[in-house]
Amino acid sequence: KFDDMMNLLAKLHEGHFSHLIVVDAEFEVFRRAWCVAEIVESDRSGIPQRMMIHSQQSLDAHYSSLLRLDVRDCDASRAEDREMILQRIGEGNHEAFNTRLVWAVFGTEGLLSQWYDGRQRAALVGRILQRAKSASEA
Repeated sequence: KFDDMMNLLAKLHEGHFSHLIVVDAEFEVFRRAWCVAEIVESDRSGIPQRMMIHSQQSLDAHYSSLLRLDVRDCDASRAEDREMILQRIGEGNHEAFNTRLVWAVFGTEGLLSQWYDGRQRAALVGRILQRAKSASEA
């Protein structure tokens, strides 16, 4: 059980253990069942998380997909791994899991909060508004 292992490592190495999420250029990490399960478990367990992103351009290109994260749309190398993760979350709990996942990314202490400084956040807000305007005009 990966969640048990994460909790054990956090306890054994208290204050010296964190979860690093390395995000590829295509943001595939957010489409992998194991990866999103680990992100949520780290967040739930209070394990400090950090994120390294390929580039600002990559983040801009995939930002809107982060808003629609859904564990049920994720893949795994083995179909039985994906099914096991979905079963552990529990039928009827997928929306709560997805909400926790999005919060782990966008929340006040989420992964993206560490990526942006004040000026970058203002620019991000501008890009979000531009996207919303473009979407409403389409």
